[in-house]
Amino acid sequence: MGRKKIQITRIMDERNRQVTFTKRKFGLMKKAYELSVLCDCEIALIIFNSTNKLFQYASTDMDKVLLKYTEYNEPHESRTNSDIVEAVPPPSFEMPVTIPVSSHNSLVYSNPVSTLGNPNLLPLAHPSLQRNSMSPGVTHRPPSAGNTGRSLRGLHVHKVLEGSTSSESFLI
Repeated sequence: MGRKKIQITRIMDERNRQVTFTKRKFGLMKKAYELSVLCDCEIALIIFNSTNKLFQYASTDMDKVLLKYTEYNEPHESRTNSDIVEAVPPPSFEMPVTIPVSSHNSLVYSNPVSTLGNPNLLPLAHPSLQRNSMSPGVTHRPPSAGNTGRSLRGLHVHKVLEGSTSSESFLI
């Protein structure tokens, strides 16, 4: 089940607001940590909740990062909530689709389901691509052997390139 989009407005219920704050605060700190590690940057994150309780995260020493911030005199990027709201386009629930058609009578419907099991759709030059065909050097498992719908522990790929073959194994 996928996540649903929520409207970004103040949460009116006190308990729901507190739960959301706690979860999102942790998520924000986790993202800050990941950014600092992946991009080798210093991060200082300061959060005051609605009751003025302080929460902070720093990738190194908070005082050193704040000192660097206060002494920084170069032009820099600075964002506020209004900047973010202006940058994000409003949600659109329309899906405009343009289909160029020269004539309405020229539309032809084909039933893709009826051709799914047709082995003649694959060229004869690639019989190994057809279902249930046996290729030399590749071990096939019968459908009753399991792993249906489960992740594979190891994957063996057999490549054929212009007469030569090579094999590669991957662990998943």
